[in-house]
Amino acid sequence: MALRIIFLFLLTVHNGICFENFKPNIAIIGGGIGGASCSHFLTELFNNNLNIDLYEAKTIGGRLATVEVDNNEFEAGGSIIHPQNKYMQEFVKLLGLEHRPSTDQIASIWNGDEIVFEESRWELLSLSKLIYRYGIQPFSLNRHVASIVSSFENIYHLQDTGNAYTNISSLLSAMNIKFPQLLETSIKTELLNLGYSEKVIDEIVKTSLVVNYGQDTNVHSFVGFVSLAGVGSHLWSVKGGNKKVPEHLIYRNKYVNVVPSRVIKIVNIPTNSSRSLYEVHYHNEDSKIIMKAMYDVVILATPLTHDQPYPITFEGFPKNDFYNLEKYHETIATFVEGDLKPHYFGLQEELDVILSCDPNKTIISSLGRLNSVEGTMKNSKVWKVFSNEPLNSATVNDMFTNVQKMKQVAWKAYPEYSTRADEAQFKLHNALYHVNAIEWTASAMEMSAIGGRNVALLVHKDFSKKFCCTEDVQKVTPSSEL
Repeated sequence: MALRIIFLFLLTVHNGICFENFKPNIAIIGGGIGGASCSHFLTELFNNNLNIDLYEAKTIGGRLATVEVDNNEFEAGGSIIHPQNKYMQEFVKLLGLEHRPSTDQIASIWNGDEIVFEESRWELLSLSKLIYRYGIQPFSLNRHVASIVSSFENIYHLQDTGNAYTNISSLLSAMNIKFPQLLETSIKTELLNLGYSEKVIDEIVKTSLVVNYGQDTNVHSFVGFVSLAGVGSHLWSVKGGNKKVPEHLIYRNKYVNVVPSRVIKIVNIPTNSSRSLYEVHYHNEDSKIIMKAMYDVVILATPLTHDQPYPITFEGFPKNDFYNLEKYHETIATFVEGDLKPHYFGLQEELDVILSCDPNKTIISSLGRLNSVEGTMKNSKVWKVFSNEPLNSATVNDMFTNVQKMKQVAWKAYPEYSTRADEAQFKLHNALYHVNAIEWTASAMEMSAIGGRNVALLVHKDFSKKFCCTEDVQKVTPSSEL
């Protein structure tokens, strides 16, 4: 933290000279955690000397959302945060929010035929059962994942000292020179090469991927290790809902103007100087009248894949198609208020959490008893079921009895991971950036915050080169005069 304060102080002094006659006009498209964190870090870096218009077509928070069941709110999107997620921890403290620790729940692994592993309320018994089925490899795997996390944490020091990266390979290499190789090897191949058994990989590792990403062990190794890191203890969420973090980062920032509209086109406007100008075309849902606004910088904080509901057209760029040829994975979250039928899962009594290691056979990816975002419920009868396809009422009634309510939420949750993805770029054009490029390494709240800060650092660095190192900086027309 001390390093960041010193770094920001030096930038403040520098910015006072560089930007006193030029206030950058910035558009951020997307109001999820990536766009929100980017707006926060930009405001720090430019010492409040900027204008930000943040466009959001739907709801601030993006994939961080809640759903109401029987007058209680429950997490519908990203629901858990790792204790070592530095930025999420700092945001919660900065915004005066509170932690909601995860509750102790008894989990099991189900393959569709039987429960292959079941925790006990007694920790020693759980450890004994773990060793009996898998030997000591889970402990070795845990140490290996911890070493990956340790290298990953290098990014915080790197960003505190002002380092920024134009693509995901350079960002990963800065953390650990071997990390980019993890994008080219599946997690199953990586772990087999390290000597782990098929049973450990096909049950423990696969379960974590099915639960966290709805995918199999053919995903690349980096996201596989991120998924395993999310299985640890002391996980938490934000009291009142994780969506409060992007909401507060945006609405408490007086330099951010929220534009509740859909962006449909971005046009690159040629200039006779080093300055970039982009024209953003947008409209809101109530009026289809196309409006336009001019910006020095445009930041995309939304996925660039063809399967997204609000595609953006690019015009006037050397390359007008910035879209990734891959796609995002659709996950269905079904909220059920009722009583679990243990016998359906081969159980004698009700458990809190049932995790699938074979969703093709089990139909579901996971099932868990929920606590409200306020953490006030005891003996909750509300369950969240993740699946890759919508559940019909017959399937729900097979799993539950006394069903009072059922709600389904479908969302493009995270990328479809493989070992073949093209290099994702944070910088798309002179002053056009993409926060969500980081999701092709792994999708998580902290990853989006890291991506947001990386783009903010890139913007600041590029802007400084253009307007702090030229003799004609005084001649540049402020964006407010456009």
